Amino acid sequence: MPMYEVELPSFLEIPASLVEQMLQKTNEIGGILQSSIHDINRKRQKYRLQLEQTGLLDNDVRFRNIDQLISGGVDGAYAIDRLLGTDLLFAAAVAVNGMNEENGKRILPSHDVFVNPEKHNPENMIAARAIMVEMEIKLAANAQYDIVYLDGSLTTALIHMYKAISFTETLNTKSSEKIKEDFKDFLISYKKILEFKVTDKYYLGVPKYTSRNDIGKNLHWPENYDDRAILTLILDPGEFTRPKLFTNEEGWHIRLPYEDEELKILMQDVISGIKNLSVIYYKPHSWCPALRIEMPLAIARDERRLNTILYNIKNQCQTPSIMEPFPLYMADRIAKHMAPAIPAYKQIIMKQMTELSDNNEKDIFFMMHSYRTDGG
Repeated sequence: MPMYEVELPSFLEIPASLVEQMLQKTNEIGGILQSSIHDINRKRQKYRLQLEQTGLLDNDVRFRNIDQLISGGVDGAYAIDRLLGTDLLFAAAVAVNGMNEENGKRILPSHDVFVNPEKHNPENMIAARAIMVEMEIKLAANAQYDIVYLDGSLTTALIHMYKAISFTETLNTKSSEKIKEDFKDFLISYKKILEFKVTDKYYLGVPKYTSRNDIGKNLHWPENYDDRAILTLILDPGEFTRPKLFTNEEGWHIRLPYEDEELKILMQDVISGIKNLSVIYYKPHSWCPALRIEMPLAIARDERRLNTILYNIKNQCQTPSIMEPFPLYMADRIAKHMAPAIPAYKQIIMKQMTELSDNNEKDIFFMMHSYRTDGG
C-alpha cells in the first residue's frame, strides 16, 4: 500500500463527528513535523561539521568483508488475556535466520514459550514481559549464529528485570516463581552477551524506537530531537558515527529476587558490562534510517570486528521496504503473530475442557470469555 493511502476501514466504527475533528488537526500536525524536518535540514552542515571536528564521523568505504558469518535475529512477545475469572499469561521468544546465502548455511529456528493462568493482577503484565525478556536473553546467548541481533537496547533486559523483582517480592505465583527459577541462567546468559573479552560471537542490540540523545547532548543539539532522528537526515549512505560509551555514568545498581552470593557476583559482572556498552549510528543505504547499534566493548574497540558487523548490517538491509536488519524483521513478524493467535489457542482449551468435564458448556464459555488482551 502506498504511504499516502488511508486505510478507510479503520474509521468505519468511529463517529463521523469525531473523525472530522481528527481530520481538522492534520494540517496542524503536518506543519509541526514539516517544520522539524526543515529545521534539521537547515542546520545539516553545521551538525556534520560538529561530528567531523569531534572525530565521530566515519565512512564504511574503507571497510571490506573479512569473514563470511551466519546471522540471526531474536525477538519476543508477551500478552495478558483478561478472562472472567483469571488472567491468561503468555510469553514467547524466537530466534530466526537472516539472509545467509553467501555461505549456504542455515540454522534451524529456536524458540521458547510460557503460558499459565494467574489470579487477576495489574502487575501480571510486568511478570509476562520479564519472562519474555529472560527467554530472549537465554535464546540469544545460546544461539548458534555468529552474529546475533537482539530487538531493542542491550540495557532493556536489566531495566525490565528491576521492575519484575519488585513483583516477585510481593506475590507468590507461578510466574513469579519462574522469574526466580530462571534468574541465574538469565544473568549467566546476559553476562555472555556483554562479554569484555573477544570471542567468536557478535551480539548487537538494535532498538526500533529510542529517545536517547547521547551525541546531541554533548554537541548541544535541540533536546526535542533524539540522535536517531537527526542522524537519519544528516548522515550520507555508508556513513556512521564512531563507537561511543553511553551508559557509563548512569545509576545501575544490584537488585536480586533473593539473596545469593553467586547471583550478586553475576549481577556485578552484568552491570560492569552494561556500563561499558558502546553505540554507533549507521546509515547503510539511502533508503534506510540511521540504525542505532549497541555493542559490547570487545566489538567497539576492535576495528576488524567493527568492520565485520558493518559489512553484515549492510548486507542484511538490502530491501528498501525493510528498514531494519533482515533477521530482526523476520523475528519481529513471527513475534507479532503470537498474541493474535491466542483466541485460537483458547478455542482448543475450551474444546478440551468441554470433552473432559461435566461442566456446562455455557459456564466454560463465560469463564473463557476475554474482556481484553494486552501485550507487547
